Amino acid sequence: MRRSLKLSIILTMLAGTAFAAQEKAVRESNELYERPLDELVSIETQAKADVGSREGARDALDAAVPIDVITAEQLEASGYTELGKVLSKLIPGFNLPRPSITDGTDHVPPFTLRGLNPDQVLVLVNGKRQHQSSLLNMNGTIGRGSSGVDLNTIPLRSIERIEVLRDGAAAQYGSDAIAGIINIILKGHDQPSSLTGSYGSTFKGDGRMRQGDTFLSVALPEDGYLNLTAEARDRGPTNRAGADARDSYRINTHFGDADTQDYLLALNTAVLRGDTTYYLHGSFNRRLSSAGAFYRLKDDERNIQTIYPNGFLPRIEPKILDFSLSSGAKGVLDNGTTWDLSYTLGYNEFKFYVNNSLNRSLGPTSPTSFYSGATSYLQQVINLDLAKKFGSHSVAGGLEYRLERYRISSGDEASYVLGSFHDWAAGAQGFGGFMPENRVTAKRDSFAAYLDAKYALFPWMTVDGALRYEQYSDFSSTIDGKLALRIRPTEDLLLRTSASTGFRAPSLTQSNYSSTAMVRNGAEIDRWGYFNVNHPVARALGATDLKPEKSLHFTSGVVYQPRSNFSVSADYFITWIDDRIMPTGYIAAWNLSGLSPQAAAILSSNNIDGAVYFTNAIGTRTNGFDLRLNYTHTLDSSSRLKLTGAYNRSETKITKVNAAPSILGVDMTSLVLDPNTRVTIENGQPVDSFKLWTKYESRLFDAVFNLNRFGSYSSTSGYDKVDFSALWTVDLEFTWHLMKNVNITVGGENILDAMPDTWGQTSDSVIGAGKIIQYSQYSPIGYNGAYYYARLGFRF
Repeated sequence: MRRSLKLSIILTMLAGTAFAAQEKAVRESNELYERPLDELVSIETQAKADVGSREGARDALDAAVPIDVITAEQLEASGYTELGKVLSKLIPGFNLPRPSITDGTDHVPPFTLRGLNPDQVLVLVNGKRQHQSSLLNMNGTIGRGSSGVDLNTIPLRSIERIEVLRDGAAAQYGSDAIAGIINIILKGHDQPSSLTGSYGSTFKGDGRMRQGDTFLSVALPEDGYLNLTAEARDRGPTNRAGADARDSYRINTHFGDADTQDYLLALNTAVLRGDTTYYLHGSFNRRLSSAGAFYRLKDDERNIQTIYPNGFLPRIEPKILDFSLSSGAKGVLDNGTTWDLSYTLGYNEFKFYVNNSLNRSLGPTSPTSFYSGATSYLQQVINLDLAKKFGSHSVAGGLEYRLERYRISSGDEASYVLGSFHDWAAGAQGFGGFMPENRVTAKRDSFAAYLDAKYALFPWMTVDGALRYEQYSDFSSTIDGKLALRIRPTEDLLLRTSASTGFRAPSLTQSNYSSTAMVRNGAEIDRWGYFNVNHPVARALGATDLKPEKSLHFTSGVVYQPRSNFSVSADYFITWIDDRIMPTGYIAAWNLSGLSPQAAAILSSNNIDGAVYFTNAIGTRTNGFDLRLNYTHTLDSSSRLKLTGAYNRSETKITKVNAAPSILGVDMTSLVLDPNTRVTIENGQPVDSFKLWTKYESRLFDAVFNLNRFGSYSSTSGYDKVDFSALWTVDLEFTWHLMKNVNITVGGENILDAMPDTWGQTSDSVIGAGKIIQYSQYSPIGYNGAYYYARLGFRF
């Protein structure tokens, strides 16, 4: 009896919170009536988000899972013009190191979220799946062995907001959404057109950035619109290499940002015809880029002094093409069911050119410029989404068909051939060409059916559920689910928790990448390099078809919002991932202690010096928490102060090591987890990060102040672990409103010129303090130091 009475009292109190929330809304609405008109015009509503639900946009802070919303205002209040760099300053847990001397990765730096790989984050544009790059990061970088989305292909001025869902969502959106989702929403109707030009440079005088863009918005009948964005971006190189003691203390190496020119277009349009909206959006990017490999001294055995009497620095200079296009129609049926039918095409092509180089084995007649081949990736997606509300309940579902194609094309013969000169250095130095045996065209398709539902148990409690079935042509099927609970015990407090399973399909790049070279071994010609899992040699050495990575994710958090202008949230998360896909180490007797005689015989009989292939290797656990605070204060009718503070802590640990193929005679730890790889996975990224973004707005000027902290991280020099301390940076920007539609801005990123730790005296090689490479490429802020800029903007 007492239990029943207590339960009745609790239920009555909780039910009353729905009415209390309504009273709060009425109270704040009454306050609005008392404000003057000029204040009402400047009032901002709570940020909306589409991601995480198929019901349409809703208040981000009222969602059952944590969602951050980055506004166009925040994106544009930055001297950086590349989206990846901007997000590294605005999203805690988003990491964008600046790798250098890492082949193609210099030109498409990979990003991570919550310490997980680039291919474990799903990127959407207007809710549609964005394609990945065809580049496979294969050097010792963060995200090694993965292919991610190139965020820098989307111009900043085309973006209305970015929604970051910090929760596992593969049960809703399919493969890759293990760490979370980044949903880029392009500007829609009722947007002012603009013209912007900016110029910037590092404090050290390099890294010059010249950028210009125009955003044109044309209103069409019935709230239709046509938005076009065009941008040209010219970023000069930076160089933080040290002097080479072997070469009269000259700075002969390039260690820094690549020299890059980007030409970007973005389109977003919608036309209304009755109850149906027809839409089209897409982006186009053409990138020309140049970065260095390691310098070859004049007396290096790889050099030919009649060609380069003073030595040479090979230049890797890819030409990158990237575009996407989504078209579709959506509307509402007579029974209230909303529908959305769409087709999305995405393509990325990475052509490798090497200049200022040579093929040593061709002797003095070697060319100095090479075409080393190309990779490309094509994705096509057809989606049908249906959703219907039943009072406070809703149900949604849909179908998806996806077709993918990955291709490797071989380079010119001189870029890979082993010539008649007796030397081991075959192929173009810096980036040897893909050989004819590396050529591949791989395809697969997948079919998915999914169901989402929201059920309001009480006015103060809702349950969300999702179920997704997905069938792949290359590895059978998977079923994943998600449950989320949202409770509002008081008008100001929201409790939320979710649990989900997820998966990431092995990428076509991981299953099919192949890059080999020839070396002379006495009278024999050996091969070495990467073999795809279907190659006979890889199969003989134990390679099998790759399985999907499987994940289990849990989040629990709280949101406190006593006023519409103030909120604070805290969320704990933990993600377990099994069968993570990694490349093996170099399978060779001289590299793997204990390699079996059978494996050595397989290598010898195929004239192979060593081999690498991909395998499902380990399990990991990533856990941590996020804190976020938002506050807006109106000082008077013409000024306002905005403040956003955010903190993330993420730690990844290896919890399981799978069994290695028995034919090799070594365990999986020896095969894939050398000290460098283990440090990269567990310690290579900042353990935490903190962001404080503040903006003061007035009629005459705006001022932005950012305080950023990037936590400690580790790297290796040789096999020695080196720890690097946390970094603090300060950003400052002032914008003067010269006229109603003309603004001039000056500012600086990292204005105090903070620099990461140097390596220290940990190595006798060319890597070390005072030597050629002074900084770790894992540094979350890069190694350029302070950057200053000016920007002029017009609106019309």
